[in-house]
Amino acid sequence: MLVVLDKSSPSCDAAILEPLRFLDPATTAVLAPPEFTLPETFAGESVPFDSVSVLPETLRSVLSLGAYLPLSETIAPWAAERDIPFFLVQHGLLTPWSPPASEGARVLAWSDADADVWAQGRPDVDVQVVGSQLLWSAAAETKLEAIDERPVVLGQLHGTELGRREALTSYLRFARDVPSDYRPHPNEADLVSRGLHRLMRQRGVTFETSGRPLLDIRRPVVSIFSTGTLEAATRGLPAWVTHPNPPPWVRDFWARYDLAPWGEPPTKGWPQPGTEPAAAVAAALETA
Repeated sequence: MLVVLDKSSPSCDAAILEPLRFLDPATTAVLAPPEFTLPETFAGESVPFDSVSVLPETLRSVLSLGAYLPLSETIAPWAAERDIPFFLVQHGLLTPWSPPASEGARVLAWSDADADVWAQGRPDVDVQVVGSQLLWSAAAETKLEAIDERPVVLGQLHGTELGRREALTSYLRFARDVPSDYRPHPNEADLVSRGLHRLMRQRGVTFETSGRPLLDIRRPVVSIFSTGTLEAATRGLPAWVTHPNPPPWVRDFWARYDLAPWGEPPTKGWPQPGTEPAAAVAAALETA
């Protein structure tokens, strides 16, 4: 089996690194950039990856975050030519801008509702629901209680899904109506985002800049469509979404993930499957 580690982030690591705990290092190869830190059990013999010619002919399945990423883009056609199952593991919430599955991919999805999105209009794609390792891990942690009722609004000015003007309007409206603090996303470091931050401060928006992990500050969480809302809710914290006039895709997104708009009872924790998702992913690879 081959696990392709194209990129690292908390959500990506949960989706594709955690299954390595359930895979035998003796029968599993890992393809990753040189700077990637591998789990100790997989930090053995290393072979430079110059081309697909170095891949063993004995491979019988591949796990990836998606063929739109550089390493996986090379592996996907190679696997298809050899009729080797190419598994795509979902690592985040789906929007209309999420990269589609590559041709013939076997998608490992978070939920039945997500499975419908992956499979819509794609008879070539096979989908299996395994759940979310990210939210499984959150559910396994000690439940939290808010120690401060002032909400933290999660910034998403960096995203491509909503125009900056639309997102800014939402944040300004919420700050006007609800005493709260805006927490910029780490990727809001570009020139335009910094300019919008100055404008927000001029309009009276206060910022949460402690640098502490979101859940450690133990406050209610509000976003437009962030995974952080579901993580917080799964840990037991009050969590909502907000938008003064959500477009249809945002409404569909809220409904698919059962996200509660501000003013309603808070979002429920993510329902967990009977099998740990990382184990289910490993089992899918092994039985392909």
